[in-house]
Amino acid sequence: MTRITESSIEEFAIELLEKTGYQYVYAPNIAPDSDTPEQNRFEDVLLFECLQSAVGRITQNKAKTIDTKDDQGINSNQICTPEKLRDTLLPKLMSGEVRVKLEQQEAGI
Repeated sequence: MTRITESSIEEFAIELLEKTGYQYVYAPNIAPDSDTPEQNRFEDVLLFECLQSAVGRITQNKAKTIDTKDDQGINSNQICTPEKLRDTLLPKLMSGEVRVKLEQQEAGI
């Protein structure tokens, strides 16, 4: 009986994506501490230079600067999950830094 492992599924998915034109890059080769880094930090999910290049190809001109400023303590260039949002905003909510308005319900509802 053939065993299905995580690595076999990963290899299959990579092969499918490569057949459709995607390029596979082994993550440690582009890590911030590698010889050819494409990330500034390990937390970076997006490769901004690649993204700017792709946007430039799509729009047929130089890509505009991508806004990476930190708004309200949430890094806008990171993928936001409910857990990350909770972990970011809960301490601010508890300290009173974030205010929440409470709406009053009408009587009879």
